[in-house]
Amino acid sequence: MSDQNDLSQITVSEFLQRLDAAWASLQSFLSSLTPGQLSGPTDTAGWTVKDHLVHIIVWEDGINSLLEGGDRRARMGVDEATWAGRDSDAINAAIQQRNRERTPDDVLAALGRTHAAFRNHISGMSDADLQRPYNTLVPTSDDTRPFIGWLEGDSFGHYTEHLPWMQAIVDQS
Repeated sequence: MSDQNDLSQITVSEFLQRLDAAWASLQSFLSSLTPGQLSGPTDTAGWTVKDHLVHIIVWEDGINSLLEGGDRRARMGVDEATWAGRDSDAINAAIQQRNRERTPDDVLAALGRTHAAFRNHISGMSDADLQRPYNTLVPTSDDTRPFIGWLEGDSFGHYTEHLPWMQAIVDQS
């Protein structure tokens, strides 16, 4: 999640511009890769480019679930004990293990679907919706920080964060 101050005055239009720019960068990178580059080489943590993409998909789709009034944890396929531990490394490891056998084509298709659904949700929001407290979407949470941080952190901020790591995997092969 970004510094909340950076996002406190952002409009839906500005959010979509940032989202579209980061998506274009991600797509430009991905279009240069072969299926072998997506699923072959790994980083020091044992993640492939495909694993990084699955990670992005699952977290962004968790936000989609919240925006649809659903259960984020359940949509992400994370068991209650792992989620309750609030250990992002454990959550990410569970996501990676559950999705290791997915094909590059399946992952790329899911990335496109998830992004399109997310973008559609944002397009339907008002500027004020971006600043709603997190606990208005997750009533069991006591977190009152603006939801915009999660929206950014699990979309364009996430793409930007993972892109250099994915590039490093490809560069080593």
